[in-house]
Amino acid sequence: MRRRTFLTTSGALATAGLAGCSAIDVENGNGSNETGSTEGSVDEDPVLTVGTYSSFVDAPSDSPGEWIKDEFEDRYDVELEWEFPEQELNYYAERHNEGVDIEAELYVGVRPQNLVRVEERVDGDLFTTTDESALSNAEDIGDEYYFDPHDRAVPVFRSHCGIVYDGRNVEEPETFDDLLGDQYEGQIALSNPHDSTTGLLFFLWTIDMFGEDDYLDYWSDLMDNDVRVLNSWDDVYTQFESEDVPVVVSYTNDRVYASRFGNDLDKHQVSTLHNQGYANMAGMARFADGTDDELAHQFMDFILEPEVQAVIAERNVTGPVNETTELPEAYAEYAIQPDETVFFGYDELQDNLTGWLDEWEREVWGGN
Repeated sequence: MRRRTFLTTSGALATAGLAGCSAIDVENGNGSNETGSTEGSVDEDPVLTVGTYSSFVDAPSDSPGEWIKDEFEDRYDVELEWEFPEQELNYYAERHNEGVDIEAELYVGVRPQNLVRVEERVDGDLFTTTDESALSNAEDIGDEYYFDPHDRAVPVFRSHCGIVYDGRNVEEPETFDDLLGDQYEGQIALSNPHDSTTGLLFFLWTIDMFGEDDYLDYWSDLMDNDVRVLNSWDDVYTQFESEDVPVVVSYTNDRVYASRFGNDLDKHQVSTLHNQGYANMAGMARFADGTDDELAHQFMDFILEPEVQAVIAERNVTGPVNETTELPEAYAEYAIQPDETVFFGYDELQDNLTGWLDEWEREVWGGN
């Protein structure tokens, strides 16, 4: 297997994801992907069940999941069943610990923080390693997109956390200290780092910026400036769209989304504080209980194809990891790449993530 350079630069991350309804009845405890076939039936297409988070399949605006399903099924005579339980990876971790079968072969959307949380909460191995020699497109993945030193997660997409602000009503905040200014008092919304990806990314970013000794003081100042800490990114972005708040923690690719739906780009402005952005890396990983290596590898290689990566980039508003991908026009024009990427490596998160979050909840959130 080729050598890789893992992201280890100090920078920031989010606990979210260890939530939506499922394409199958996981909410009621039925994790089966039975298709209702009768005994003796022949020549049925094989079924591949893939776990993911809900917005990858059923976002209100657009999402790549249905396109991926249709294209994969047409190409390979395989029935693809998406499974997106409300508790995301927690659902699979709980089933594993209870000794209940996991129907899905793999999960799309695994992030570094998920791997850390899984190791803390799961008995044994939830995921297994992937032999990338079975993936013809893996050689085109940029080395900088790998984040799992144990070869479980194969990169799928990436983006950056940043500040989205209404350029018609407020000035651009250029630094973290700017967010503490009077003009932003009560005007900023972000999501709880315990419950959402963007909230965690911003949280880790503040630790990188201010250090372990001072980041809690910064958060105390934010709370004193009446920042709104909401449950989810959806809650935050809904307040921005409805003009309840003009400044939110979101993603630097926001204008890709805004342009697709004809939104006012004067409203959808992006700031990369200190010309930085915290990296949001996501991969796909095979469950250790998986039984069909060939079909799982076929799907993973399909996801890494440049054409599929381009569709994911446009519909998921995230960047490709296959470096031969031709970017969609809207993405190439409107996506913003920070000058500097901030990121905590896997080992740093493994040693510190839970402690940092517990400290934040006790010292900052618990006092409000």
